[in-house]
Amino acid sequence: MSEGSPMVRKRDRDRFLDAFLSMLKSKFFTHTPFFLAHAITYGCNSKCKTCTYWQMSRRTNEDLPTEAVFRLLDEAYDYGMRAYYLFGGEPLTRKDIGEVVDYAKAKGFLTIMNTNGSLLAEKAESLRNVDFAFVSLDYFNEYNDFIRGRKGSFKEVINGIERIREVGNTRITLVTTISSLNFDAIEPMAKLARDLQVGISYNAVEPTIQLSFEEKRTELPLKDYGLSRAQLHFLYKSLFQLKRKGYPLMETEYMLKHFVEGRSWTCQFPKMFVYVSADKKIFSCTYDCPYDLNVKELVAQVAGELTCTHDHTYDLNQGSFRDYFASELYRREVAKAEKCNRCVRTCVRGYSYTYDLKPQNFINLLADVAILVRQRRQKPD
Repeated sequence: MSEGSPMVRKRDRDRFLDAFLSMLKSKFFTHTPFFLAHAITYGCNSKCKTCTYWQMSRRTNEDLPTEAVFRLLDEAYDYGMRAYYLFGGEPLTRKDIGEVVDYAKAKGFLTIMNTNGSLLAEKAESLRNVDFAFVSLDYFNEYNDFIRGRKGSFKEVINGIERIREVGNTRITLVTTISSLNFDAIEPMAKLARDLQVGISYNAVEPTIQLSFEEKRTELPLKDYGLSRAQLHFLYKSLFQLKRKGYPLMETEYMLKHFVEGRSWTCQFPKMFVYVSADKKIFSCTYDCPYDLNVKELVAQVAGELTCTHDHTYDLNQGSFRDYFASELYRREVAKAEKCNRCVRTCVRGYSYTYDLKPQNFINLLADVAILVRQRRQKPD
């Protein structure tokens, strides 16, 4: 059956509708996640200067085998989750990644992947069932190779995007992490995304995992390449202006305006996403923010001036989603997030605004959806 057949399109619509309904069920009834965010491997084939996750690559022997990943997906689906977000490490380093994606889509999940793009061209044929791909790219030329610690990475990403769009209907969004290494790339990256006819989303460098999910996060990337308070504000202001100019940013204008104005907000992320490690342990947010931090102190935290500590893990090998979401551990995680309102991640705030059903944000989202839909009709020559 061809990808463009009426039956396939109907099944895709059903999956999208099911995912939306699962969000509403979470919002009004269960208050538990509908996204399974799976760090599917400890392995990574890059050595990014703004990340330390790759230092856990020696632990790939702890990655779940294929059948165990399938069981994890079964457990998540049975609990009511309807979206599967794969990241790592680098998920494409797994030999079975195509099988996993195929299984997830056949099960009924929306399939989303975060990748450094290095193996996209090589594995494109096996990734037809990826609905959305977030592809990391931190600069608009080969200087990206220096930042990502991988020779040839810029060309790999560009070639990979072209190839995956040739073989399927995957919607592409570039993800650019802004640091002191590429602070001059904010607008040029938006122009590149426009030229490639893909979306783009931005992050600021932040604490990362270095040894294990049980250990505290490391601030080394912040100390070496973090943004100052003034730079972070400039980033948000620049993104707001780029959005208003019509560049294909996936952040809504409504949400970016609030970042620029320094408004408080309520994080709903733990009610939407559950993070699961490569060895099947639930782990908490990168930040562990004391409730009495003010916004300026939070920006200092992102700039590497405060300590971020690890909160908790929960071993799904010895428990279940149902038990975790009924636990005091999960309730504390939700309460902490709701009172924090300190996160600098545009994606987390955007997801929270969607979960809160903010009307103006929903109106803005229609334009973002259009960016993704148009990609299906604008494949490269």
